[in-house]
Amino acid sequence: MRAEKAEIPITDFIKVWCEHCGIRIDPNEERTGVGVKTYHPHCYSKLFSAVPKPKGLPLAGR
Repeated sequence: MRAEKAEIPITDFIKVWCEHCGIRIDPNEERTGVGVKTYHPHCYSKLFSAVPKPKGLPLAGR
């Protein structure tokens, strides 16, 4: 008789790091996934805010 292996989700063993800050995200910690990248919620909000930031200063006097 063969013993059956326990079915444990693979995500319990994979260590995940935030793509923005590089700090490890714990399995029980909240995370934001976009495609194949994973972020802390506050890191994601810094990168992709709802209000776009200006790309540069306007050139005065031209």
